[in-house]
Amino acid sequence: MSGKKTKLKAGCGVVTIFGLGYVLGVISLFILIAVIVPLSDGWKSEASKKFIADQLANQLDLTDEQREQVRPIVNEFLDRRWELRKEYLNDSEQLMNSEYLPQIDALISDEQKQKLQKIQDQWRREHKDKMEESAER
Repeated sequence: MSGKKTKLKAGCGVVTIFGLGYVLGVISLFILIAVIVPLSDGWKSEASKKFIADQLANQLDLTDEQREQVRPIVNEFLDRRWELRKEYLNDSEQLMNSEYLPQIDALISDEQKQKLQKIQDQWRREHKDKMEESAER
């Protein structure tokens, strides 16, 4: 009987350890997705720029003086990268609207044209903030 209790306790211990590992993994993934990814992939916010500059500085073991010299370079790079992305989105939409959609439009029915219009509207909504910033330039 005591052998079964020992096996039961061991089994419960293993399940508890795996369960705890799973929960901690989910929490870590949530933190990664909710906090770190937006900061590392962000281009505009000062928090993102600081995060990226700090990550680079930490990986290169920069001194405080070097960190101060590197930060404006990283900021300028991220600003220019953001501008290039906005230009790409504008050029992409212009190319799509002027050359390719008219060709598709000539081949599809009125019902399909309505669906195509919904697709375009959804794309514009998803990229609204980027498109508005480009228009302000």
